Amino acid sequence: MKFAYLILGSSFDPARDRASIGNGKATIVGVPSIDAACDVACELADEGVVAIDVCGGFREEGARRLIEATGGRVCVSPAHFLPEQEELNHSLFAKK
Repeated sequence: MKFAYLILGSSFDPARDRASIGNGKATIVGVPSIDAACDVACELADEGVVAIDVCGGFREEGARRLIEATGGRVCVSPAHFLPEQEELNHSLFAKK
């Protein structure tokens, strides 16, 4: 099974900021936006990735956009954070 992890950060370039381990079975990709993540998710799905975990910055809305972009071909799992850290999480990933 091939899976991936997408991490969100405005300075990431998905063409440059990616790595694979386990003979390509696990891939991490840095993306600058949800729109870019949708493109990367479709590319990964076409390469046989069946599950994508996403960092907390995606929130539920971003994860749903990936599901829609991939036509539901990939299991998308957003990282969760504890309620007491919601404010910190939002401050780290809010658009600036």
